[in-house]
Amino acid sequence: MSTTNAATIRAFYADLWEKGDLSRLPALMTEDVAFRGTFGQVMRGHDAYAAYVRSVRDAFGEYRCEIRDLVAEGDKVATRIGFSGRHDAGPFLDVPPSGRTLAWEGVGFFTMREGRIADLWVMGDMRGLLAQLHA
Repeated sequence: MSTTNAATIRAFYADLWEKGDLSRLPALMTEDVAFRGTFGQVMRGHDAYAAYVRSVRDAFGEYRCEIRDLVAEGDKVATRIGFSGRHDAGPFLDVPPSGRTLAWEGVGFFTMREGRIADLWVMGDMRGLLAQLHA
């Protein structure tokens, strides 16, 4: 199952985040998925998660997620990710578009259920991202 779980996480970043293909939510995440994120949000379910994805992607053109490390063990997966995007599409954290490419690191911890994400906790380098936003 660890191989299947790793493939699900790769698709999560490639399909949901890089492509913005929200139609993949049911295949990748359980209906009652729980999410805790860098920006202090706690949410549950596909609709809430789709809104979160849209809020980030609406601010960044050319949004990218580069998996730097991925470890899958049983129903747990951990990742270290490099995020980047051109801040040209809309405001982000109340900062108007700058036109600059921003890049930051993050980690994700996933609990899987039957090959789909049931619980997700993500922490990104907020200090580094905020410094770039306000530069």
